[in-house]
Parts: sequence; C-alpha cells; structure tokens
Amino acid sequence: MQEVTTEYETEGALRALAALEDGTVFAVNVGPSRYDLSRFSREGTCIDSYSLEKYVNIDSIIASEDGKTIYFAGQKVDDGIFFYLFALHTNTKQVDELCNFGVDIARARKIVLLEDKIFVMGQEKMKAHIPGNNQDYDFSLGDTLLCYSMEDGEYSNMGFEYPINIAESGKGTLLILAYFPDEGYCFIEYNPKNGSTKQKAKLDHYKFDDFAVCNNGESLLYDYQGNSRGLLLSDFDNLDLEIDIYDESIAITSDSKVWYENGRVYLQDAALKKLVGFPLDAVQKKNKAVRLVTTSELSFIEPYGCGYTLERLEEGWDKIALKMLAQDQDYDLCMGSSGYSGGLVMRDSNVLCSLNDLPGIEEYFDRCFPYVREAATTEAGEIWMLPFSASSYAMLVHEEKAAKQGLNLHNNMTLAEFVQLVEGCSEKEQGLFYLYPKEVSDDFLGRYFGNSTSIQGEKFVEYMEGLRVLHQKEDLLNPLRDVDQEALLCTIESFGRFPLFYSMREGFSIYSIPKAEEIDKNNITLYYFVVNKKSKYKDEALSYLADLIAYLMKKDDLLIFEDYKTEAGSTEKQIHELFLNGDVFFAIDEDVYQNDYMEVLKSD
Repeated sequence: MQEVTTEYETEGALRALAALEDGTVFAVNVGPSRYDLSRFSREGTCIDSYSLEKYVNIDSIIASEDGKTIYFAGQKVDDGIFFYLFALHTNTKQVDELCNFGVDIARARKIVLLEDKIFVMGQEKMKAHIPGNNQDYDFSLGDTLLCYSMEDGEYSNMGFEYPINIAESGKGTLLILAYFPDEGYCFIEYNPKNGSTKQKAKLDHYKFDDFAVCNNGESLLYDYQGNSRGLLLSDFDNLDLEIDIYDESIAITSDSKVWYENGRVYLQDAALKKLVGFPLDAVQKKNKAVRLVTTSELSFIEPYGCGYTLERLEEGWDKIALKMLAQDQDYDLCMGSSGYSGGLVMRDSNVLCSLNDLPGIEEYFDRCFPYVREAATTEAGEIWMLPFSASSYAMLVHEEKAAKQGLNLHNNMTLAEFVQLVEGCSEKEQGLFYLYPKEVSDDFLGRYFGNSTSIQGEKFVEYMEGLRVLHQKEDLLNPLRDVDQEALLCTIESFGRFPLFYSMREGFSIYSIPKAEEIDKNNITLYYFVVNKKSKYKDEALSYLADLIAYLMKKDDLLIFEDYKTEAGSTEKQIHELFLNGDVFFAIDEDVYQNDYMEVLKSD
C-alpha cells in the first residue's frame, strides 16, 4: 500500500472531492475563515488553487470530463438563506451562478453530472411526512433528489418520495438508493437519456452512507456508522458479502468523501489526516470466498480483512466447537477466543491445520510476549492458532481521591486484601466503586482453573468465601442508583478490545484485578484464527493469514508485542505493563462450574 498510495497535501478539513479519468483530483477544504478548491496532478502535486471565499456550506462538487468546469452547490456568504448551483471555470477562475434552489433544499449532500444534467441530492428544511418508525434510516433529514438541466437552465424534482443517496453508475446512468413503502430499500438505475428506471438490487436493511460504484458498475465502495473495518466493497449480486478495502478510512458519515475513477479509489485517511488515492486492484484480492465462522460476540474484535473475500458465518460457540471436532468441511477459517471453553481440546485433537510454515509467523512470534507463542504451540511444537489481538480486565483507580477517602487500593492486590477493604466500606461510601462482582469472580476463577482443576483444600474454600462477600456487597460495588462517573474511585474495564480513548479517564491509574497471590499473572484473553485441516479452500485461508501477519507487523501498537513503544507514566505504558505481566488461561468447559457457582456465591 505504501508503494502504490498517493498522498495529497490538503489544508483544512476536507469537505468534498472529485477525480478525473487522467488522475487529476479536485478537493474542497475549509479553513478557519474560508473555503478553497485545490487541483492536484496524478502524482499528488498541487498545481492550482481557487478561492471560494464568497461561498459557504459546500459539501459536494463534480468536474466536467475535461476539467475545465467544476460544479458545486452552496450558499453565498452575503446570503445565508438560499442554496445555489455554481460553475467554476478553471481557466479564468470565474464563478457563474447557474440556478437558485430557493428553499427547496437547505443542504446539497452530493451532485452527479451526466451529459447535460446535474443531479443534486439535497435535504429539505423540513420533511412533512416520513414512513413508519420501524425503519433504520433517519428520514426526518428530508432528503430530496433534484435534476438541473443545462439546456433550459431550470431544475425539477425527480419524484422519488424517499431518496437516500446517489452515485454515477460507471455506465452513463444514475444509481439511486431509495426507500419504497411497499418494497423497502432498493438501488434504482436511472437512464437520463430516456428517463427509464430499473431495479438493480433490493436490500433487507439500510447500511450505506456515502458510496461509489466501481468494477464496471458491478460493485459498491462504501462505509457506514457502526462499521469498524473502514472502507468496504460488495458486489451487487451479493451485498451481504463485505470485503475490507482500506482500514484507515475516516467513517464516511457525510457524502462526497469516497470517490472511484478509472480503477483508483480516493478517500481521507484517518491516521494520516490526508486525502489519499490508490489503485483498487492493489488491494482487492481475487480469491475464492473464505468461509469464516465465528460468534456474534466477537464481531467487535474482527481484524482487517486485507482485501480478501471473507464470508462471515455466525454460530454459537458450542456448535462451532462440535463442527471443528467433527471436521466438517463447511467452513475454512474460525475465529475464537481463549475465553471460550474447548480451545485446548481443539488444540490436542489434530483437526486443525499446522501454521508452522506460514510466511512471517516466526518473526511475528519473536515480537510477541513468550506466553503468546506458548499458548499458540502444542507440546509437539505445532503452531495451531494465530493470535491477532488480546484483552484483559483491569481496575481503573483514581489514586488521589482514593487516598483522600482512606482506601488502601494498590496494584496487584490479593483477593483477601480487596475483600477486607470492601468489608470496611460503609453504605455511605456507596458510589466509590463501579464494578460488577461477577467480573471479578469470572476473572479470578478463570485464572484459578487455568492452573488447577482441584477444589479440595482450604485455599479454594477461602477464595470462594471472599468472592461470596463481594457478591453480597453488590449494591455497594455496583450501585443501582445513577452515579456520577467522574466521582468514582474504582471501576473495571476491559483493555485491548476497544480503542484506548474509550477507557482513558483523567487522573485514573490502571491496576490489575485482585489475584490469589500478589505475584500471580494477569489473565490475558487471546483472540485467534485457526484453519480447518479439511477445508476445500485451505490455501486461500492460509494466504489471508500470511497477509494478516504482514499487516500486523507494520503496526507498532499491538498490545501482545513485547516491543510496543510507550512513554513512561502514560496510560499506554500502564496497559502494556498489564500485558507484560500476563499469561493465557484457557477456559474450561462451563458445565464444570458456571452453571452453579453463582448460586453458591448468592447463598449462605
């Protein structure tokens, strides 16, 4: 990607972009006081700029094929009431007003140019009527689709009651995403030459924000809110099959932020904070679909797909474990967690493909903590899984406030110490904590049963008694009433599952969850891939894992990497130390203890 990606040095926030077949790119950016339009060469060099200081609220542009005219919709600085369509002539830098939309739209989200017509995806100031409340798109935005004719200089409404978005189809037609009360969500292809329409695809639900059409009109590039995998690609004949194309794309919650032209994709990179362009063929793999089976609970941790077609199948973990042990051939790749029972059974069952010869795997494990390699290797030396991420529960403690309250909280507390502290708290101190005793119990017992399968002896009874005390203090540790999050001294959160900014709170330090002994290791959950030995597409699955390794090796913030560089005293440093002093405790079958232990803890 580094070799084929072009970066464009834009200034200010990107508002809209457009590209030509020869690689010329136009971008509208807004700074502190004005809008500007920049013109870039195929190599990414800015070759011209145009001031748009007399105009505001520009969210969409389109360029003529020769690049001599840029059409944009916006408002005049000295007229904040109406929306207009303008034409900027690049040779003279003169701007002409083409039409005044009056009060028909309050924003122009996207515009498309087809021959002598400009289609405008706008939003009305008020939508009087919206369909039923059970839909998953916000129709109160008041979307409306207009068409401006250059021949007669007038615009008209296209007549769609609930249009949502538009794009050029790549075949001289307009692709319209719209909602129909009787049909639901549909992609409609509109031919501007004869005014005909035909349905291209029907959707079960809404999930597309901005989109561009690629691959000769057969595929869509898009993003949507709630998607964590970046820019995606789907073919119209199977819109449920999503391919990860670019992981660092900014979530495209507004329009005109993704563009496709002549084999190249253009978008804003979230990490670089720059406009970038790259050839789609360099990213999209042409593999047979690899069937990835996993649980719905792990969707949040799913890694970048590296351009491979991964057909995601969701099952309950019990069914997945049976499927693997039975050597079913209806899946190729499985994503699991060391927090799921049965991992060790699968490791020792000889049903998984060995990953010893996977390109780059030795270098990958050289960067990981030793316990990660150990967990991924059988006693015979076979690598049975590829760990790609990890998480660990920990306590967030506000040390200054805890000291003022006289609470002796410290890192690597034992369970006995924590129980003694909690027993000494009064009901008046309710709200100092925000944690679930079950989280402490699950973590504690996960470590205990990871080291021992015996429940004989005084120690186990002592631990259970301590956990019972915590559960009886549920109201104190997890107040039922609303509490001020900023006032809490101690909370429990999971680190590693989500980006760090979800868990960062000013003034808090990260402590391990109470342990049996102070020297015990922290419980680290690994998320991993395994390959079905009987898979028909085993080679494709292994190829994906090899590329995933190469992708992960480029990252410097993987928590299981021993060489993760952090600053002393930083939150990242504290989290990494949590993983440094860690170990992997594979969960045992829940039938052994999960069915009854909560009843034991609640009883006398």
